[in-house]
Amino acid sequence: MRLYELELLSKARHKGYGYEEGRRLADFEVLAKLQHHGAATRLIDFSRNVLVALWFTCHSERGKDGLLFGIHSDYIKGQEGEAEERTYDQIFVDGMSIKGATTWEPPAVTKRIAAQSAQFMYSIVSDDPMGSLDFNKDYDAYLPICITAKLKKDFLQLLEGTFDVRQLTLFPDLDGFCHANTEKNQRWENERW
Repeated sequence: MRLYELELLSKARHKGYGYEEGRRLADFEVLAKLQHHGAATRLIDFSRNVLVALWFTCHSERGKDGLLFGIHSDYIKGQEGEAEERTYDQIFVDGMSIKGATTWEPPAVTKRIAAQSAQFMYSIVSDDPMGSLDFNKDYDAYLPICITAKLKKDFLQLLEGTFDVRQLTLFPDLDGFCHANTEKNQRWENERW
């Protein structure tokens, strides 16, 4: 994982993706930017806004049941509103023995990070059957909520019609606009009323 992510960072910086508005981005800012545009990283998307998290749960694989997953803040390291200026190696080599999930709020380096109230979780790679994120499995530490396929449809109508949580508001960039306006969407699907 470490070698892959270091190579990804190197290639992204070579292509010029390590800068935003003339400012050189820290390693984690680059990883966040890449992850938000579809690259594979160890960063796991969370949101500080439960409505946004619910929209993502309901929007993906619409015909299947989904899982809305929360982790109690008492059981994770990290916090909101602080820059992560350490290099990748300072976090994952020097901090290799640190167990447990860490949360990080990226700065608004893209409009979609801001719109989605983005928060990332990361950890050393776990081989646990519940997934690669190393988090506390105590009863009070996390809350999984099953969202049935039928509820997904109902929740999406509510989220999009009442709260304006939708494709266009969560992806307020050119990629999001174009994706919302493909042949897969109905003519009025992007309109709230």
